[in-house]
Amino acid sequence: MQEVPFTEKRTFPRFTVTIPLTFLQQESNKPVSGQTHDISSQGVCMLSEQKLSSSSDLDIHIHMIDNNEKICLKGKVVWSCMAGDGKYRIGIKLEESKLKPIPLVLRTIMAQRKH
Repeated sequence: MQEVPFTEKRTFPRFTVTIPLTFLQQESNKPVSGQTHDISSQGVCMLSEQKLSSSSDLDIHIHMIDNNEKICLKGKVVWSCMAGDGKYRIGIKLEESKLKPIPLVLRTIMAQRKH
């Protein structure tokens, strides 16, 4: 059997960065903690202890560690898989995103260097 080569399906570059976040499923008022795994201008991959179903609508609040800014986004779960140690990796497509990932990554790196 011939092996099929991997082809990247994403059209926007992703940046691996760990930033704390909370999210709410739109049918719930209970915030859940998590963190980013990577981000792009159109999506977020996050880590959470809560399993989420595909097509779940989320309100996401990214907590910047340099100045405590809260970046609020809306998105929809596209995929979810077990990441080990009771955590899930969750792919989220952002709605009407104007997220600028490069400044967020740079701010996170600079804040981590100060600590």
